Formats: sequence, C-alpha cells, structure tokens
Amino acid sequence: MSLMDKAKAFLKSDTCRKFIRFAITGVINTLVDFVIYSLVRWITQNEYIAQTAGYFCGVINSYIINRSWTFRKEKAGFFSSQLVKFLVVNGITFGLSLGATWLFNDCLALHWVLAKLLVVAITTVVNFTLSNLWAFRKNN
Repeated sequence: MSLMDKAKAFLKSDTCRKFIRFAITGVINTLVDFVIYSLVRWITQNEYIAQTAGYFCGVINSYIINRSWTFRKEKAGFFSSQLVKFLVVNGITFGLSLGATWLFNDCLALHWVLAKLLVVAITTVVNFTLSNLWAFRKNN
C-alpha cells in the first residue's frame, strides 16, 4: 500500500473522524475557557482564580461534548469511572503543558507564540491519544 493510499485510508477512518471532532471540541472548550476566564477576572481581579475557573469549565465542557459526540459514550452515567479517567488524562495533559511551556520558554527561549503553538500541538495529540485509547475506549 502506497503512502498516498495509507493517507486516504486514514482520512476515511473512524480515528480521523474522532480527531476532527476532538479538534472542534477543543476550539469550543477554548472559547468557554476564555469567556469564563474573562468574566471571573473582571469580577475578582485575580488571574489565578480566573484561570482555574476557566480551565475547570473548559474541562467539564470537554467531557460532556467528547463523551456524547466525539467518542459517543453515553452508556455510563455522568459520574462514572469514565469521568475519573477523563480527569486523569486532563491532569496529565495539564502537567505536560506546564513542562513543555517551561522547556520551550525558559530553556529554549523560543518566542512565546511559537512555544504556545508547540505546546498546543503536543498536548492535543497526547490528550486525544489517551482519551481515545483509555478514557473513552469502546470496551469501557
């Protein structure tokens, strides 16, 4: 099978459809995070409280959309082992994002925009992979 045939097969695959849905969900989560962050920052004048609130709302939004649309896992109740796995995946991804931010900004001194893009690219792939293979695995 040629590389082009493999690429076409991937584009038609369930994994590719899931990844596209995962990316769309990520855009929505980013908007939720930003709106909540902005509102809480305006009310409290505290960026750490705002960041925590925005991130938390983005993660909850992500769980709701990913389980019902991206990975189509509606069998389990909202509070389930699936939620615990999802939170573990997001905790790992959050830690990875902090480590990658430190590496790209402090160690490699990359421009902050390039560093942020690299962090988003890395964490998106890791989060999707862990969500697809573990948190929302079909046999859960």
